[in-house]
Amino acid sequence: MEKRALIAVVMMFMVLIIYNVFLTPNKRKPEAEPPAESPGVVEAEQVPKQVADEPEAADAEAVEISLPADTVPAREVEVTTPLYTARFSSRGGVLTSFKLNHYLSSIEEPVELVPEADRLPLGVALLTGTGERIDLSQTVFTVSTGYLDIGAGHEASLVFTLETEDGLRVGKTCTFSGDTYAIDVGIDVSGTGSEGVRAIEFGWQSGLASTEANRKDDLGNFAAITLADEKVVKSNRGKFNKRDEIAVGGNVTWSGVKTKYFLAGLVPIDATGVLAKGFASTEEAIGMVLEVDMPATGAQRFVVYTGPLDYKGLKALGLELDKAVDFGWKWISPLSRLIFAFMLLCHRAIPNYGVVIIILSALTKLLFWPLTQKSFKSMREMQRIQPEMAAMKEKYKGDPQRLNKAMMGLYKERGVNPVGGCLPLLLQMPVFISLFNVLRLTIELRRAPFMLWINDLSAPDVLAKLPFSLPFIGNNLSLLPILMGIAMFLQQKMSATDPKQAAMTYMLPIVFTVMFFKFPSGLVLYWLVNNVLTIAHQYLMSRAERTQQVPTTGG
Repeated sequence: MEKRALIAVVMMFMVLIIYNVFLTPNKRKPEAEPPAESPGVVEAEQVPKQVADEPEAADAEAVEISLPADTVPAREVEVTTPLYTARFSSRGGVLTSFKLNHYLSSIEEPVELVPEADRLPLGVALLTGTGERIDLSQTVFTVSTGYLDIGAGHEASLVFTLETEDGLRVGKTCTFSGDTYAIDVGIDVSGTGSEGVRAIEFGWQSGLASTEANRKDDLGNFAAITLADEKVVKSNRGKFNKRDEIAVGGNVTWSGVKTKYFLAGLVPIDATGVLAKGFASTEEAIGMVLEVDMPATGAQRFVVYTGPLDYKGLKALGLELDKAVDFGWKWISPLSRLIFAFMLLCHRAIPNYGVVIIILSALTKLLFWPLTQKSFKSMREMQRIQPEMAAMKEKYKGDPQRLNKAMMGLYKERGVNPVGGCLPLLLQMPVFISLFNVLRLTIELRRAPFMLWINDLSAPDVLAKLPFSLPFIGNNLSLLPILMGIAMFLQQKMSATDPKQAAMTYMLPIVFTVMFFKFPSGLVLYWLVNNVLTIAHQYLMSRAERTQQVPTTGG
């Protein structure tokens, strides 16, 4: 097999391995965990959900806290803003529904972030110095109002109050704004027995609901996520199969749970002794709570963000929540951010991300034009020296060392780089991977249409549903990968330098076509345009060469 054919095969399998091992969400390698002796990360195996065993302090005084009897019916409270509609229950002061007005689910209804199976977000528990955990999520609070309608530019508060017969008072004040998804939450513990409360436990206990049509892909992106010691620690669903709870300590800036496109993040303000604990709340969902040491005043403030993983919006909050947006590996992340910023900039003038992707592909082609030009010339020269190479192989067929030396000399004499044809593709791979990250995980591209049947650039295009399922493809018939495969075949046909590579000319387009059936349609569009431009470039170069070879006639 010729070297170029061998390199092409290696590259093909590199792409397959990169996609299947690293880029597919369900197979993504887990984040590297700090060593066991590090104080920043603590893992508690076989710990019941939401409950951490606390050592009994020798000098702690026993605290008697009697919760009121459940005699008062719970009230439902609705809060509406231009951005969302939220519902709370006075039983526990928990959030029972959170619908985003500007984002639709797969059934064309506002996205619901609270799963039906376990509606416990924003519940409060008190941890005493003697190791007792007092869960208030089933205790009925007094609530200040039954309805809040908050317009743009306005704020309003909802106050939940609980007072026990022993004189302990727990208050939770939620302040909403009509301009942001961030909610200011203050928890105040005072009165008799408050001195025995060691810490407050507050979080998003139920996890987030699945919102996407491709449920398997969506679940693959479920994770508990924490920014601690300036590092993002992410635990996906697979990690919780081995333990009930994963705790992250150290300097915790924020913690939360995320799906592919949405985030429920909690930021403790001016807190000390913060421990973030993630756990499997159901077979699918992942929950998270923050354990925060009781401040001297008995009052602790949090900022709760419940909304889209919108990079610009999160960055504007100034809470470092923008680090929850996944732009890929550390070495590829800067390029992903650059491409993302470029696409957002273009989208201001061109309100169609499909056209923006075409422009990006054309600019990438222009950027690599000199290298591609040199590559094509090298390939043409390879075609011309094929007879000489064949003669060398025949002459030195019993001496591989002399054959290799002679061929290297021939390459040098003719100025040919045997791997030059692969360089443009290799150098474009970082752009390809970065665009993959942007299309797959940024909410700006979620459900972004292009034209005709391509109504979501972040998902495979579906021209029709087949009545049967095909291996590696399924029952979705996608047209863009087929067009890309045809373009790739034509490109391979035009650039073939050795008849022995004919099999590769057919095999590569078929393999890539099958593989691209699972890729976002925006990525396939990018590669299709790139192939079409490459074909046009090759055609123009061939035409110029033919023109130069036409002999002139004298009169």
